[in-house]
Amino acid sequence: MFEQILQTHSFEPILLEKAKGSWVWDVDGKKYLDCVSGTWCTNLGHNHPRIMQAMKDQMEKLIHRSMWFLTPVTIEAAEKVLEFVPKNYDAVTFLQSGSEVVEYAISFSQNVTKRRKILSLKDSYLGAFGLAKQSSYHSGVASKLKIPYPICSTPNCSCLDEHNELIEHISKKYVDELACFVLEPIMVSGGILKPCKAFIEKLCKELQSAGVLLVSNEVTCGFGRTGKSFGFEHFDIRPDIVAIGKAMGNGYPVSAILTNNQLADGLSPGEMYYAQSHQLDPLGAVVAKTVVDVFVEEQIVKKSQSKITQIRNIFESLTHSFIKEFRTQGMLFAFVIQSHNNISSKELLVKLKYELLKEGIIAGASLGKEILRLLPPLTITDKEISILKEKINKAFDAI
Repeated sequence: MFEQILQTHSFEPILLEKAKGSWVWDVDGKKYLDCVSGTWCTNLGHNHPRIMQAMKDQMEKLIHRSMWFLTPVTIEAAEKVLEFVPKNYDAVTFLQSGSEVVEYAISFSQNVTKRRKILSLKDSYLGAFGLAKQSSYHSGVASKLKIPYPICSTPNCSCLDEHNELIEHISKKYVDELACFVLEPIMVSGGILKPCKAFIEKLCKELQSAGVLLVSNEVTCGFGRTGKSFGFEHFDIRPDIVAIGKAMGNGYPVSAILTNNQLADGLSPGEMYYAQSHQLDPLGAVVAKTVVDVFVEEQIVKKSQSKITQIRNIFESLTHSFIKEFRTQGMLFAFVIQSHNNISSKELLVKLKYELLKEGIIAGASLGKEILRLLPPLTITDKEISILKEKINKAFDAI
């Protein structure tokens, strides 16, 4: 159907033509409630009017410039983003994709620490290429540094009793070689999994006290997706580096790395050097600036809490026998599917996804983890939640 396009991954058998808010339309005029927010990017909904206007205004002035020059809007965007992200960072640069910014964060960590190895949690997705990809759960590169972790929401848990040995093992055996611990606060691609708070806090404290840098991968977790402005806020930690993307562009490709200038002290110009054609471009900067403005002025994270509760209650009420488990964290929802009536879990998952698509609901499916995943925009309306309830009940009942 799409012979002109190099088949790097699978495509749905429909062509999308336009979008607005929580909805997308195909070329035949059928509308779909987008419950994956593009590729988990449009937390403010598609084609947000303030963002669109800011882009139009900037496009009439300057879209792209030589990388040796800065623009006023880039400085303004940097100030806005630094103010928006908690924990008092004072240095930022804008790149394009989440994978790129995590990769740069790792490289920067290696240059700062003069160490090479990277620690991550086993279900983390960190990037599509390079060291970030190798450190992700789906990489074929074997590593003892993709570590298991406890999943727990109990305040006074016993997880440390069970996992202290692992923390001590890492501290003793690897700490002198580790450049950074790249933490995805909530494992989104990995299955909507939140690691134990006590475990993460102790591990980060041990590593940072030994000079290992903590990188928080907020590419998906940031900008309200987990119920807080940023995922690392679910823990009592202070990352040395924060990587953000996706929702900061609300569909436009812009990402950023935040850190403190003092970390770069002593690095040579060669170690700091990074040049990419669209790094710090004014169009991406104006998008980031406007997204932050909307989040702050319209209190998006605060207002999303009631929507999160409504959707969670709807999903928790589903009792279909093929639902093995329901997981949720903020505006992140996942159903783990199990075999039923001699139909395999994978086959059921595919049926569910396409039954929902037939009903006009776009959901995501992870066949490898047998998960149906929904990440609606934070701006989804009460009326749209009612439509979601009706359609998801109809699709699940059809199975």
